[in-house]
Formats: sequence, structure tokens, C-alpha cells
Amino acid sequence: MAAATGKVLLFVNLLEWPGKEMGAGHMHQATFFLASALKAAGVPVVLTDLKISRFLADDPASRSGLDAVLAAHPDINWIGLTLCDAYFEKAAELLRYLRGHTRAWLAVGGIMPTHHPQEVFVHLPEADFIVRGAGEEVVPQLLRILAGGFYKDGFSPGQARALRGLDGVLASDGRSIVWAGAETVLRVSDLDASKLDFSLLQREHAASGQAWSMSRGCHQGCSFCTSMDRGRFAGKSPGDVGRLLAAYGRRLKELYGSWSSVPASAFGIGFYDDDFFADAKRALAILKIFSRGPFFVRFLQTGINAFYRGASTGEPDERLMDSLRPELFNPRLGSDSAAQERTHVYLGTESFSDAELERLGKGYGFVRVRRLAEALSSRGVRQAHHFIASNARTRLEDLVESVSRLVELRRVCGPAFNVIEPVIPRLCSFYGTASWRGLVRDKLTSQARLRGRLSCPGFPEYDYPLVEGDIPLDADVRAFVNRIEGRTGVDWESELRELSSAGAGQSR
Repeated sequence: MAAATGKVLLFVNLLEWPGKEMGAGHMHQATFFLASALKAAGVPVVLTDLKISRFLADDPASRSGLDAVLAAHPDINWIGLTLCDAYFEKAAELLRYLRGHTRAWLAVGGIMPTHHPQEVFVHLPEADFIVRGAGEEVVPQLLRILAGGFYKDGFSPGQARALRGLDGVLASDGRSIVWAGAETVLRVSDLDASKLDFSLLQREHAASGQAWSMSRGCHQGCSFCTSMDRGRFAGKSPGDVGRLLAAYGRRLKELYGSWSSVPASAFGIGFYDDDFFADAKRALAILKIFSRGPFFVRFLQTGINAFYRGASTGEPDERLMDSLRPELFNPRLGSDSAAQERTHVYLGTESFSDAELERLGKGYGFVRVRRLAEALSSRGVRQAHHFIASNARTRLEDLVESVSRLVELRRVCGPAFNVIEPVIPRLCSFYGTASWRGLVRDKLTSQARLRGRLSCPGFPEYDYPLVEGDIPLDADVRAFVNRIEGRTGVDWESELRELSSAGAGQSR
């Protein structure tokens, strides 16, 4: 079997988890779905917990775990990693190291290669395969075609022909290039067909619970969105989510020996979907499952407009509001000391200024934000709003409006209302997004802070700016974002006074 299918190395989670509650061992959903599909296809999977931020090719300590895995599994013939703009250089360093220390084929998927396959192919020569979109159906097919072969073997004529029969893949063996339907972004037509294999989870992956992505995409069209499924939505059915919960429960009992030995936090499921309430009927059915079992909702992520779709009045949908009972978010078995402080709902609000919300393409104004924040707070639902403090066009008056309304909501709503800190100081208009195209259109690309530009001499069509964030045109706005960058526990009332003083100085 191994000789026919090869062996795959995947990374548990290349990134550090952005919050404290899930713990460092959380398994990235792209890895979980792909590893599960490969196991179902009979392909052995090896996992490593290497973190991209800690990897240095010339530092043995940072790569010791990876070296040990490669030494223990010399038959690994395919390595896949998820790639995005934010860590392109580190991924390139990692791939160069792997090329010198393994015979395996190297592959990248994720946001960056999905949106820009040719640019990634040019600027990441160590990547033998570019996979666009969902990989859980096509990657097992790739492994069958490669039949256990290694990079040095190249593609046989038969393998090249078979690869050309695929979709969503760009490939090279160093001698030839295969365009395997690479104009196509792959999507899973029925997410219920994408199974999760809970035997992959160990205690370190489960002790703090799970953060699942049970849907892909959302209906919104934010100008800065980098999602592969912008404007689309597909989700697992409530019945399949129920089956997954049952399977996860069985795995917990296997890992801990008995239900009583399982830590209360392990029963928590966070929904890291772009918009959990994008399909209201589906979401309500999923939440109902949590009312009759040992599991609880650690958190869910959604958007402001999700609460208003289909509402005939200007108020949030009562069905959705009533579904978010505080007890839904509390452990059923045992106690969890962090439960009383944990955020229930993360909201992609982004700004509290009407002018800014319009620039960001959010599709709502502050009136909707206020009504929802007050309604959630009155029910005791703890909410954390994403807040992007500035973009290239942010005026001082826009910022004053946002911060003054933030202060107002904190006063009116009480401790149930919060913004995620550190706040996002600057919008990041990644290359290719509508926000980036707007900067190009308005001749404002000088307001994009770059950490570099990938280029290929003589081929400007492959130039790729690595964007770090927008630089506000307004000097007072720049001073504010520089002041709060990276800070937690911001005194928003004090910041409002500072900004108001700057505004008064401008008007004199």
C-alpha cells in the first residue's frame, strides 16, 4: 500500500494560534481536512508541529523536531503546507531547507497560491505543486498518480498525461511544466462528503477543545477580503455536525480513558467560520444540537448583517438573538475557570464610522452595529468586535467618530461589549483585493507599506508587492495608530480626548 500511495508530511498548524484560549496544539482546519482525506484514501500521514515563525534554516534548535521527523520517515515523498502573503519569505526559507534535506515533492496551497498561482510558481521555485482551492479531493488523486515516487524521479510520460486530467493544479518536475486545469479554483460540492478522522487528534490537540470550520465563505463582499470563497457560502449540514460531535466524543473517551477524566474545556467547540450565521436555518439547527449533550460552544464568529437578513424591522432577528443563550457557552461537565471571561461572539464589525464602513464595503451603518451590540449585551452575550483603526483614506474626523462611538458602546453596553485588542491598527490592502485595486485606481499605492516586492527581471507581469498595511494620509491618524499599535488595555476615553484636541487644533 505504502509503495503505491507514498507517505505525506503535513504541518499541524504553521501559525501560532492568535488567541490564548485554544492553546498551541490546536490543529489547523486545512490540515485536519486534508489529512483525513488522505487517510481515507489509504495514504499514511505524518504530522509535525513546527511553527513557521520559529523556523530558521541555520538554527538547529528551531528545526530539531522537523529533522527528527524526516530522519524517522525517509519514505515521505510529498510535503504540503498552507501559504499566505504574511509569511511568504519564511515559507520560502522552509521549502529551500526541505529541498536540501528530503527527496519529497513539495506542494503549497491556501490563499496566496489560489489567488495568484502563476506568481507563486515563479517566485517559489522549490514548490513542485501549486494547488488552488480545496485540496481534499485532488491531493489523494495526485498521490495515486505519483505512485510513491520522489522528486528526483520526475514525471513519467504517463504521469504527466494523468496530471493533465486534473483540475486546479500547476506542477513541475524541474524539467517540464504541467498545467493541470490550473485555471480552476477547486471547491467541494458537498461538504458533508469531507470527513474528519478524529484518530488524528492527540491530547495536545483536544485539551482546550476544538476550533472547527464547518463552512466556507460568506455572502458579504468586504473590499479587503482575501477569502477563496468571497461572496459564496457552503456548509456542513446540521446532521453531519452532529455526527462529528459524536465521533469527537468517542475520541475523547479513547484519549482520556473515561468521561470523568476528560477536562471540561475539551468539550468546547469554537466555530471559526467566516460567518456562522450566513445560513440562519442551518445555524439554528446546529445550536440546537448543543442544547442536549455534553458539548458547549466556546465561541462563534459572524457578521453584523447576518443578524438582519430577512428581518422586516430595523431590529436584529429575534430567532438568532434568542438562540444565543449564555448557558450555551458554559461547560456542561465540570468547571472551566476561563468560561466566565471568554468571548461568546466575535463580530467582523471593522469600524464604528459610517464613512469607514462604506469604504470597507461592509454593507451596513453604525445604527445596525449599535442595535446589535445593545441587544447582545442585554442578553448577557459577551461580544468582541474586530476594529480596523485606519486605512489609507481615514480622516481624523472618521477616527474621532469611530472612537467616540466605541466609548459610547462601552458605557451603554457594559462589560459584555469589547473590541479585540490589540486592535488592528491599519487595514492591510493585500495585493489583488478590491482594496488594493482601489489604491491603484486612485494612485495611492505609495500609501501601502511594503516589506518587499517579488520581481522577475524582464517580466513585470509577475511583480508581487508584499503588503504590510495601509499608511493613512492624515498625519494625526498616523500618530494615533503608531501610538496604539500592539497595545492592550487601551484607555479609549483618554485616546478620544487626545484625538478631539488634535481635531480642535486643525479647525483653528
